[in-house]
Amino acid sequence: MEIRRDHANSVGHRLRFDDCIVSGLSLYTPSLLAVLAYRTRDDDNNPVVPATQTTPRRGIHHRQNGLPPELRLIDVVTKDEVDVDTLEVSRFESLSAADYHLSTLFVPPVQMTKPMRRGTLEAIGGGLWDVGANATRIFSSGASIISLPNSGDNGKTSTPPGSVSAGKASVPVKRGLEAHPAATSTGLKIFIQSPYDCVLAAKRDPTDHLTWLLEHQKYEAAWELIDKHPEVITSTPEQQPDETPSTPSQRRASLADFFADDSTTQTTGSGSRAHNSAVEKEKRRIGDLWVQQLVSIGDWAAAGKVAGRVLGTSSRWEHWVWTFAQAGHFDEITPHIPRKQLQPPLPSIVYEVVLGHYLINDRVRFKELLDQWDPDLFDIASVTAAIEGKLKSGDVGEETVEDDEQGRDWRILLEALAKLYVADGRPKEALRCYVRLQNADAAMALIRDYHLVGAVADDIPGFLLLRISREQMQSAPLAELEEASSEAVHLLVDEAYKGIVRPQVVVDQLQHKGPSFQPFLFFYLRALWRGEGTDTGIGTVGRIAMEGKSLVGDFGDLAVELFAEYDRPLLMEFLKSSESYALGHASSICETRQYIPELV
Repeated sequence: MEIRRDHANSVGHRLRFDDCIVSGLSLYTPSLLAVLAYRTRDDDNNPVVPATQTTPRRGIHHRQNGLPPELRLIDVVTKDEVDVDTLEVSRFESLSAADYHLSTLFVPPVQMTKPMRRGTLEAIGGGLWDVGANATRIFSSGASIISLPNSGDNGKTSTPPGSVSAGKASVPVKRGLEAHPAATSTGLKIFIQSPYDCVLAAKRDPTDHLTWLLEHQKYEAAWELIDKHPEVITSTPEQQPDETPSTPSQRRASLADFFADDSTTQTTGSGSRAHNSAVEKEKRRIGDLWVQQLVSIGDWAAAGKVAGRVLGTSSRWEHWVWTFAQAGHFDEITPHIPRKQLQPPLPSIVYEVVLGHYLINDRVRFKELLDQWDPDLFDIASVTAAIEGKLKSGDVGEETVEDDEQGRDWRILLEALAKLYVADGRPKEALRCYVRLQNADAAMALIRDYHLVGAVADDIPGFLLLRISREQMQSAPLAELEEASSEAVHLLVDEAYKGIVRPQVVVDQLQHKGPSFQPFLFFYLRALWRGEGTDTGIGTVGRIAMEGKSLVGDFGDLAVELFAEYDRPLLMEFLKSSESYALGHASSICETRQYIPELV
């Protein structure tokens, strides 16, 4: 087959079909050609050899191996086949190319037509325009094209996703029946006729496409279609308001209007809340089917990702989390569980079951979830009790090794416990966890925010060592120890001025720890003597210093020993300004160290 343009300066186009005989031809759009193809090659591209009956009846040869015809859309410019639809017609095996016929009819919008004079149109087309404007006459009268009773025996009509939707327009002889919906709608109609059937092909709209996708269980494509084009979810005819063009036009509808812009659609504003609700409900329904489809084929990872996109209600989330959990696919659904509370809320037990699974099987993942999920999503007391039970069981401890790392899971659980204690309004318990972990930053933040130095009064040495490792205790110089413990020392000085942690408590605990903690005693008493706290709201510097000297006076002999050991200038200052030490004891220390000026 060839297509040529003979006008001047036009470009010729030639289309060839090697696998079919063209039984009908029509322009579908300015760039698309509708071709009724009688196939001469099968699906394996093998030629179909005509086979006739050995004893023809009445001299007519009948085929026995004909193939179903196809309606094809061909791009005239690129010569590409953009769509194809196999037509189911009765007794196609016995039909030849000459038995098929293709014709077209354009039905304009009824409200845009005007009364027309008869005569000219009748002379040209026998009143075809009037028939087009009132398409119900084609299929509701005795003159309608009629299929034989066995039409459609070859199976269901297939409607693949494309630009044309085909369906049989056959009706019984009975008068007064309603017209086929596709025949009465506005637009171009293509009729494919055979001796036994009349097939009507009409331009598909997005709603038709959605219906086809759902019928063929293509839920992903259906969901994406609604997501991008929510207008495909239309109201029922009874609810649908009368539609009028947004810009009234007095022009008569024509094929040019139809071809002008296939993508243009009329809108009536943002749409009602009810419509939006209907769209969301349909998206959720189709999304649920999509997840079910993926689960049924065992693609749990994809199903989890899809669930995160399409599940919008707590009831469906609860259902699918249980489904995944019962199948042991926690890893596939957990990353997609909502991190913000739904309305109505997703039951807290859903989050608790997931946390319980990872508490037992993967504590690194357990920590990640606690960092990601707001504590309001689950019952804090239940999760806290589970962690405490795991720590008490002995399965996890400071000496256990996970992934070649000693105490990893123990630290994870203790940090998780501290975080939950804070969320539950129990900062003192959280502080004890951070002290055990030597998490200085978290502990100091809690102490400042909640004024919790008193909560560690029973473990002053541990508090002072928050930023000091065991190795530092054994080999670090004095300046390094001083810098690492300065924040804790100054907080203890503040609490001493307030009377919350008395100096006697600090001194007794540090002395009980032995000589290794003597430097910290020195840091503490020196800070008291100088008034080196952190709280500037306590009073003036002078008053603070006076109060500090008074507090150090209770430990005069100890101060002489420490100042003589670590700060000789401070010793001289203390000896001159204080009378709270024993003179004989001070003289003995100075003589031993040969501090002659101090003796004088």
